[in-house]
Amino acid sequence: MEAPGRHDPDDWFDEPETGDTWGARVDRIVREREEREDWLRPAEPSEPQRSRGLRFNRAYVIVAVLAVCLLLGILAAAGVFSSSSSPTTAAPPTTTAPRTPTTTAATTPTKPAVVVPTTPLKPGDTGAEVVQLQKALAAAGYSPGKADGDYGDATTSAVKQFQSAHGLTADGIAGSKTLAALADAV
Repeated sequence: MEAPGRHDPDDWFDEPETGDTWGARVDRIVREREEREDWLRPAEPSEPQRSRGLRFNRAYVIVAVLAVCLLLGILAAAGVFSSSSSPTTAAPPTTTAPRTPTTTAATTPTKPAVVVPTTPLKPGDTGAEVVQLQKALAAAGYSPGKADGDYGDATTSAVKQFQSAHGLTADGIAGSKTLAALADAV
């Protein structure tokens, strides 16, 4: 065995000395509590008072502001903030002879194109092609009445008037010659 007071660290079954450990433990707990509650005591006068708020380095703030400005400039140059849906590009300048001043005339609205049917029609026919024939006759100046799609007496009379005026046989049937002449007249 070893001498009393000496502790062998390799002896696993040796009992530790506990005489002074209770006091050491209490002292350690008191020190830890004082360190945790240090914020409750007023600071010593020799220590400068520090703000616990956020502190910014002025250089970092300047760099951050410049980076944001650069990003916004790039986005603006790319057209992100424009209201048009496609970027516009300027046409390259061309050299031409000087132009003479032109005057702008009042524009007249254009008439919608009238469609002339392509298949021959006769009295008693009905449908969309009869409506086209009636509209074409009205556009040429021959009133077939209301464009109702019915090849009736008013449409037959208008076809006969048109045929007589254009040197065709006035039979009231809108044949291929009558339709070709009507297409030229409209």
